[in-house]
Amino acid sequence: MGMAKEIVIITEDTYGGEFFKRLLGRLNHEGLANIKLKKLSGRRNPIHAPYLCNHKLTKIIKAAESAFPEFILIVYDGDDPANYGSRKRDIAKHIPKKTEVPVKIFLFEYEIEEWICKSLGYSWSTKPSDELKKRERYTKSNLPKYADKLDFEKLKRNCKSFREFLEILGD
Repeated sequence: MGMAKEIVIITEDTYGGEFFKRLLGRLNHEGLANIKLKKLSGRRNPIHAPYLCNHKLTKIIKAAESAFPEFILIVYDGDDPANYGSRKRDIAKHIPKKTEVPVKIFLFEYEIEEWICKSLGYSWSTKPSDELKKRERYTKSNLPKYADKLDFEKLKRNCKSFREFLEILGD
């Protein structure tokens, strides 16, 4: 592989930053991606984003842009495939009109825990995180360690959002 793409990730999950660091490390190691997190002055990368409908997201995007990454990836939960379009539009509203750096939006169909459930062979009735709480006594603070338990082969076969994520990283 050539030079690694340097990107900035903005994620709504408090523990998502460490999760994505570990995930990218594994994806790079297994040859599924060639991505580095761009160094940012005075701030962590991945960046924890506020909930939607908060104008801070626009400021965060502008600050990330000043580091000139290859692209900025905004990651939010979809909260249900039926909400996908409206969630994506809500996020897009926060992207400044004139950006020098491409900004890509990635939504999970439900939430980040869907990848964990699909890797472990769990189905869910309400939310993936609820299923993990029942079966694994899961708490959000456990999220980063689950990056090590993801089954990339299962996810590539059975998980649309994971395939989309890999596609975005490869673009």
